Amino acid sequence: MKSNYNLMAKIYDPIFYLALKPIRIAVMNELLKYKEKMILDLCCGTGNQIKLLLKHGFRNLYCLDISDSMLEIAKRSDSSIKIYNEDATKTNFNNARFDVVIISFAIHEKDRNTQQALINEAYRIIKKDGLMLVVDYVFDNKTTKFGRILMSIIERIAGGEHYR
Repeated sequence: MKSNYNLMAKIYDPIFYLALKPIRIAVMNELLKYKEKMILDLCCGTGNQIKLLLKHGFRNLYCLDISDSMLEIAKRSDSSIKIYNEDATKTNFNNARFDVVIISFAIHEKDRNTQQALINEAYRIIKKDGLMLVVDYVFDNKTTKFGRILMSIIERIAGGEHYR
């Protein structure tokens, strides 16, 4: 799995930060009982989810992404966040290491084989009684034409695997 995020890293936060903030807050609220647990944001991008968790008292935080450019932005935060530059489908973590694995807005952009490999890897590194929290979107028959057009524009801006 290679990364096409050099341009995207520069524009991701200015374009998406405010729009995604309510979703990131909802994720945080779901995880409140895991504050002292080991949490990994798989395909973390610029690390905004982990930064929000850190700001609200979560401590055992890990962030992994394949994009050097995205991780450069993620590193501009508290050094207590452990950051890994790896392929999320083949991490170097031990089996059953994390209490929580978060995958946010990373599945929709990948082909079926990569999606399956990503989910399989998450299952491998999550503890037996752990939580996998997946946040993404799909179009269904209730998606408006405006919604489809808006997402198409966003995906075109993102480029690479996002726009197929």
